[in-house]
Amino acid sequence: MSGLRATAVAVAEGIGALHRLTLGPGDELEGPDDVADVLASLVLAVSRMPRLFGQLAAFLEVEHVQGAIGPGGPADVGEVRVRAVSEALYRASLDAETMAAALDAAQRASAELAAAASRGRDGR
Repeated sequence: MSGLRATAVAVAEGIGALHRLTLGPGDELEGPDDVADVLASLVLAVSRMPRLFGQLAAFLEVEHVQGAIGPGGPADVGEVRVRAVSEALYRASLDAETMAAALDAAQRASAELAAAASRGRDGR
């Protein structure tokens, strides 16, 4: 498996691990600060997705222009498929930007919640 594929698999496995670590009575969540920390990392990851999606679309477009995509069928078949992928990645980029903003708001709110909980434990 290439480094590229292995890294993509590791990202998916990381999300799966977060599912397991936050599920049920044996979860590893100890307080609102854990939620804030997880969300901060997810904000960073999701905010990087639009650039990745753009790079993937650009690669396919260059490959198509260079003739590496589309042989063996009508000339416009490759173009139609590349355009479909590019448009889907563009929409995913917009969704990722929206998700990153929502996660950022959730992270900030959970950090405030954690700070309030900490003040409550300290008696302040």
